[in-house]
Amino acid sequence: MNIKQKMDTMTLEEKIGQKIMLDFRYWDPTGKSNKDMIAPDETISRLITDNHIGGVILFANNLKDKLQIKKLTAWYAAIKTCGDVRLFIGTDNEGGNVFRLPRGDYASFPGNMALSAAIEGGADVQLAGEQGSLMAQDMLSLNINTNFAPVADVNTNPFNPVINVRSFSDDEETVSLLAENMSTGMKQQGVITAYKHFPGHGSTSTDSHTGLPRVDRSRKEAFAIDIAPYKQAIDNHMAPDMVMTAHIQYPALDNSQIITSSGKKITVPATMSHEIQACILRDELGYAGVTISDALDMGAITNHFSQEEAIENVFVASVDIALMPISISSPSQARQLSALIQYIVGRVEKGIISEDDIDASVERILTLKARHHLLDEEEKEVADVASPSGQALEKQIADRSITLVINRQSLLPLRDKNLRYFILTPWGEQASGIAAVMVQEGYLNIVAAKETDLTDTQVREHITDCDVFLLGTLSTNFTPAERDGVATTGATGSTDNNPYPGWLRYAASLGKKRVHLSLRAPYDIVSYAEDVEAAVAAYSYYGYDKGIWRGPSMISLAEVLTGKRAPLGKLPVNTWHNYDVKTNTGTVAFPRGFGLSW
Repeated sequence: MNIKQKMDTMTLEEKIGQKIMLDFRYWDPTGKSNKDMIAPDETISRLITDNHIGGVILFANNLKDKLQIKKLTAWYAAIKTCGDVRLFIGTDNEGGNVFRLPRGDYASFPGNMALSAAIEGGADVQLAGEQGSLMAQDMLSLNINTNFAPVADVNTNPFNPVINVRSFSDDEETVSLLAENMSTGMKQQGVITAYKHFPGHGSTSTDSHTGLPRVDRSRKEAFAIDIAPYKQAIDNHMAPDMVMTAHIQYPALDNSQIITSSGKKITVPATMSHEIQACILRDELGYAGVTISDALDMGAITNHFSQEEAIENVFVASVDIALMPISISSPSQARQLSALIQYIVGRVEKGIISEDDIDASVERILTLKARHHLLDEEEKEVADVASPSGQALEKQIADRSITLVINRQSLLPLRDKNLRYFILTPWGEQASGIAAVMVQEGYLNIVAAKETDLTDTQVREHITDCDVFLLGTLSTNFTPAERDGVATTGATGSTDNNPYPGWLRYAASLGKKRVHLSLRAPYDIVSYAEDVEAAVAAYSYYGYDKGIWRGPSMISLAEVLTGKRAPLGKLPVNTWHNYDVKTNTGTVAFPRGFGLSW
């Protein structure tokens, strides 16, 4: 039976169900608590089949260890809807800080910006394809057939709280090249890929999980920067299987107004924009694949729209799949899903949602499923083992990514094993990981601590007692950092009342050597550059926790700090003095491509 014949047999309810992808992150049959959903459940199976649901997305809540995951996903893989249609089983395995499989069991990789830093430093661009291939092998070994990756956002705003280090670069050509290579590696293994977040989330200053960001680029800038990776992939006949929408306002692309639940008019979010999702992506760029919304339970949407309004607006915009339009965590909530589908049925019958659009979406969805053996009578066999070479490749990328940005008086490498070292990081696993490597290399006097485990007085006592103070930061929160009473643009640590400059200056007043370890995006190096003798960018913040290495970057960082290996990475982004978000201007402090060696 071909796709058209299949669709002729489907009811409207079945077609709408195929356009919905759900999460079962939590599940409690009693409805009394939010327990992680980790095991097959007959009620969930019936809920999926009764409502003809097209797919599920898995989170770390669902993915605990190999045996548990295989049991859960094999059960999902066996579920059929609409007769013989299997599920998209998806997750967010971008690599780096967004990675859902259990770290330590599977190669999580240092992340997109780290990969780009390695390639800026001279590593082969094919590393991106190899990483994509190995991630795909791991996923397929667990029956996961869809990866919401790679991130194709061009991170031009150093204050971006949600994309940041998840982006390859602030350069659209670099993003285009690496996204294509990573996507190709995944597709060659048979995993469904998704570029995100269209039309581009890289210049935003608001996290769409909590609010609705706005992009104020011109239309010309939008196509030159944000849309460029999508256009290049489509033009090169390397388009991803899916494109995920962005919950952002982009007035230069669509400044039409939409009415919220409260009756207020706002600029339409791109996720709900027919102009952006149909006219630009499909008609102008020529994209013929499947589109999927970003999660509809995010604050950018729920702050303004009900569940019914959200899914209706997404379908009116001609987006193919609504991701997580409703959360169901107990049997008592099951009827809410059928009610939501019946609501959409009613909107189609009234002509508010085009039935032709529904049919076009379902045809694209079923065509993609057919291509990936999700319409077959028999389940596609999957390899029983994960890729054995993933850990070797992730360490290779981490080794080549570490970037030395400042090294006054040739402080690094730290060759004297008898000095006293104080390592302070936002998470305990970072300091623990660096210290573990240094101890193994014969360094005798190391204090490693998590920032929030110490009082300010205790931090200063450790600084007093050390010879070298190594301070790690995560550029997740940004506020002006004051220097001599003058506010300058920079990154803070984990609190708005940033203690880092004070600690560094206290260390300087005692004649201590100071090293800044930038553990996320390297923008924060500028904030502390005048207060340290050395600064190193690692781009990844997972380390050693409870006997498990949750990523290789702290090992690679420590090996660079101690001189066991040379720093080879180069900055994949510009870092800025006095960056103005409104005008996208500032003074480049350390340019893209910069990096020192010994």
